[in-house]
Amino acid sequence: MAKVFVLVEHRQGSIREATFECVTLARELHASAGLEPAAVVVGSGVAAFADTIAAYLPETIVVDDPALERFRYETHAAALRDLIEREAPLLVLAPHSAFGMELVPRLSAELGRPCATDCVEVAMAEGGLSAVRSVYNGKILERLAFAPAGGYFATVRSGSYAPAATAGAGSIRAHACPAMPATPRTEHRGYRETAAGEVDITQAPMLLAIGRGIKDVENVPKAQALADRLGAVLACSRPVVDKKWLGKERQVGTSGRTVKPKVYIAFGISGAFQHLAGVKSPGVFIAVNRDPKAPVFRAADFGVVEDMFKIMDALAEKLGAK
Repeated sequence: MAKVFVLVEHRQGSIREATFECVTLARELHASAGLEPAAVVVGSGVAAFADTIAAYLPETIVVDDPALERFRYETHAAALRDLIEREAPLLVLAPHSAFGMELVPRLSAELGRPCATDCVEVAMAEGGLSAVRSVYNGKILERLAFAPAGGYFATVRSGSYAPAATAGAGSIRAHACPAMPATPRTEHRGYRETAAGEVDITQAPMLLAIGRGIKDVENVPKAQALADRLGAVLACSRPVVDKKWLGKERQVGTSGRTVKPKVYIAFGISGAFQHLAGVKSPGVFIAVNRDPKAPVFRAADFGVVEDMFKIMDALAEKLGAK
């Protein structure tokens, strides 16, 4: 029976949450297209990761070797190429992250298998792979249909599927690591995390986030004052950090922080996928933007098409002076 592989992304002792979203998709493909799902764990000393992911899928394949201790394309791709050529899965899934984007497009080219990146939906039909992905900075969704092929690759945008729940103990089997490149061309120097700074937006139950619509640094205190009245923490999208109006520790998104607040209020944020990928299943998502076609409204539970400053003033008036 045809298989779907989920490449397990792990970093600094933990499996990244986006992996569990790919697990959800793999289960859906099993139900809809009969693909047998399996997790693939590549690394050194990864038995604990294999034990964890085995509770989510019926089979876990492990390639464990000291040469795979640090992630780099040459070593991980060599291990995966060997496994994929031997097992011939119909589809290989990976998170749309630095990990997935480093591996999947290049493996696609080297193995001659079609690839779809940054997918928000993936399906298999008799004709082959179909996918939905965003273009033009998230303003348009396009549907792709691939001709029949021996196998496919896809990266899945974070937040497109809910993280999977455990499903029972699956089997674990080892796959021998092939010979590694004698002289790798890259060197892993380590991970550099963003400093926590004066606030930790990842722990805030309520966030008020501002984007390019704030227009000028002189308007930032106004947003801060409203956040204080609401009992929220002020956050932002990347353009605000790029202009140095707020610190990096307040940035939400793929190049900032991932947050899970009970309430997320976005003022003047268009909703580029890089930003929305950092907002994980908020209790309530409220968006205010002048552009009725802004992508942020597709993610929001409630949306207001209006000048953000009018709404901020109305909220401040309703809350009363402090």
